[in-house]
Amino acid sequence: MGLFDLFSKKQKNANQSFLAEQRGQQAIVKINKSALPERLKKQLIDAGVFDIWFNDEDLAPLIAAVKDEEIIQYAAIGINEHSENVMLVCSNRNLIILKKKHSDEQVEVIDLKQVKSVILKNQLMYGELSLIVGNQSLDINSINKVPAEILADNIKKWSKIAQGEDDDFDQQLEQVKKLKELLDQGILTEEEFQAKKKQILKI
Repeated sequence: MGLFDLFSKKQKNANQSFLAEQRGQQAIVKINKSALPERLKKQLIDAGVFDIWFNDEDLAPLIAAVKDEEIIQYAAIGINEHSENVMLVCSNRNLIILKKKHSDEQVEVIDLKQVKSVILKNQLMYGELSLIVGNQSLDINSINKVPAEILADNIKKWSKIAQGEDDDFDQQLEQVKKLKELLDQGILTEEEFQAKKKQILKI
């Protein structure tokens, strides 16, 4: 990779971050103006959701779908295999799919325990998300690339936790804390710390 390519990549990332921040500010205004309960507004804002152009009527099913013990981790808009606009909302327990087309099945709730595989393919402008849910596949395309990556990471993380693969999550965090202490004491280098951390968290 040449110097110009490296600069172009850095500039592109900076532009994407700037656009995400701008859209984030716009999203906060939109979320605060919505008819959603305060707890859901706060969760969407805290999660940094900015890909949210559904109106109040489209978002209404989310109120009943997100239970009191759930916390929204992230959300993004895409298009399903039936060419319907959908909003995918990942909580700490479920993947909630809201459809913009009004029908009897405007909302679908998938227990994250059922999510077996999460694959994100990046196209030129958008991301395509392929999920294996039980014995079926679920494909969502035309997701903005920036939120697509964040959404995919959250679905992977929370589905693993739901399936009990991260029962030792507290233990992993404790190990990372101890590593951080070694880093702060100068016993480990930053590179060694990052490598060990990734190994412990399996990322």
